[in-house]
Amino acid sequence: MARIAVVCAFLPSRNTGMFTVDLSAYAYFTNAFPNDEVTLYCLGSTAKLGYSRDETHQEYLQLSDHLDAVREADLIVYWGDFLHAKGYWEADLGGWLVRDGISPDRDAARELIYRALMLEDASDEVLAKVVVFGGTIITIGANDLADARYAKALRRLITKAGGIYFRDALSATKASPLRGDQATLGSDCALQLNREDFLKYGLVDSFPEKPGEKLGVFFGRSKWIAQPLALGRAVARQMGAEAMWVPWLRSAPRQLPLARMFGFPATREPPLPKEAIAKLLECKAVVTDTYHLCVNAWNLGIPAVCIGFGSQHVGHTLGDKKKEILYGQYLAAPFYIYREHIQNPTAIPAAARYAAKMLDDHAQIDIVRDSIHEQAGAARARLASACKRVLGC
Repeated sequence: MARIAVVCAFLPSRNTGMFTVDLSAYAYFTNAFPNDEVTLYCLGSTAKLGYSRDETHQEYLQLSDHLDAVREADLIVYWGDFLHAKGYWEADLGGWLVRDGISPDRDAARELIYRALMLEDASDEVLAKVVVFGGTIITIGANDLADARYAKALRRLITKAGGIYFRDALSATKASPLRGDQATLGSDCALQLNREDFLKYGLVDSFPEKPGEKLGVFFGRSKWIAQPLALGRAVARQMGAEAMWVPWLRSAPRQLPLARMFGFPATREPPLPKEAIAKLLECKAVVTDTYHLCVNAWNLGIPAVCIGFGSQHVGHTLGDKKKEILYGQYLAAPFYIYREHIQNPTAIPAAARYAAKMLDDHAQIDIVRDSIHEQAGAARARLASACKRVLGC
């Protein structure tokens, strides 16, 4: 029996998208390797996770307490998110480790991260057991690689790992020169959930016989959401559909009064993922600014118009460029609306007419759906091949 260690990102609050990412790890490895021991880890306090144990299928061990066990595993998988992006450590993870008492200060947190996520002090034999899948280094630039320690650790990990499959084409391009003739493109991990998984793991009781009739609306990543809210309402009118709030993740306090002013019953905390997915399945289309709501909607066959700034550097995990690159990668660029185009409220009616037209273009919708599923399937095959190669199957 092989031991498989899967390292996921720390989930600090209720987040339906991150939930589907981690559920895909549980679903994939327990299905693909039913006779092996699969253990999920996260670098953070398991007492502070966004979901309690009885609300999830996946159970996590605290990575900081099990560093040796992970290295002793037969297969080590880093699953999704920004685990190897220096900006993520500095903006989020390092602070959480100090806040939750895992590390006494930022310097100690940095040392722990280099050991746990970069395997900086591990042997080449340990790194050869590593598969990175569905993660991203989209935020990494010359400023990060000017840090000699980080540059060396990242280069060594990418070069020595048993498989590297980043979720987006930009990250894959950054890794490609270090992998010779090996593929470096994977997919977003949530795209590895199929309809059977949604049923098997209780995210849905059953799929509706007919597509939904509402326009799903959710804005949780933009600081100011008045124009997107107005666009959502205008698109619904153009489509002759009821606009409905899809409570995907937590809303910032500044967003709540605006959403309610536009008639959406937004709440601070999202419901359980099953309830959020149930709302999503009532929709025939979605308008949103939230990356994983787009990913899950398209994966379920529901077209999603995404809104994001174009004039923005790739600098933070919550930046808009990851959405723009996702849409370009899967032939969905026509379904992406730049926030700059609706800054002036007078432009919203034209943008709404355009969005409604796209959401009624079944030929283009089918092309995007097919592209997503074809690329996710190819990524799944690469993942399976790499894992079996490491395990000697």
